[in-house]
Amino acid sequence: MKRMMSLLALVFILVACGTTNNGSSSDIKDSLPPSENNVKEGDFVYRLFSEKDVYDEFDDLAVFAELTYVGDEESIEIYHAASAFHFPLKERTREFEVGYAMNEPLLMTKLLKDEPYREKYAFAGGYSDDDTVEYRQFVQTIIEKGCPEGEYIMNGSAQFDTIDPSVATDDQKFNMNASIGFTVMKGVQ
Repeated sequence: MKRMMSLLALVFILVACGTTNNGSSSDIKDSLPPSENNVKEGDFVYRLFSEKDVYDEFDDLAVFAELTYVGDEESIEIYHAASAFHFPLKERTREFEVGYAMNEPLLMTKLLKDEPYREKYAFAGGYSDDDTVEYRQFVQTIIEKGCPEGEYIMNGSAQFDTIDPSVATDDQKFNMNASIGFTVMKGVQ
């Protein structure tokens, strides 16, 4: 148990530290990824999607993650942190990447066959004194108002185990990744 708590604390620290400005212009592409992406791995389907391609500035983002069990059993239990879903965000015109921090308790969720388990995106990023003033202002704007104008890429993931992580083998650990894109503009109706 002591080993598990130490591991969970380390993971939380690493996730919290991943909230910096990358600043690499080589990642910029002409077009954004689609607003929906599905990934199948084993008996699971991970779906990341935005209900809109374009949002009004500071509008509530309707971005969701779903995990569906499609295996042979009637249900399955999965083990994960505070959420099975991670929602790191990149604003590509400013080249800012905002990590997705969360508490790391060990929770269990029961998935019923063919019934999506869904969560809506909620901002969970932050900044440190080491980040640039521009980056801190950008994140503070998201915290206070919502997303300002820009082109956003969400590199989401579903991270879970199918048995207690302290005894799980590689084939019982899942890290399913998908990316979607959307634009935020002023004056969208």
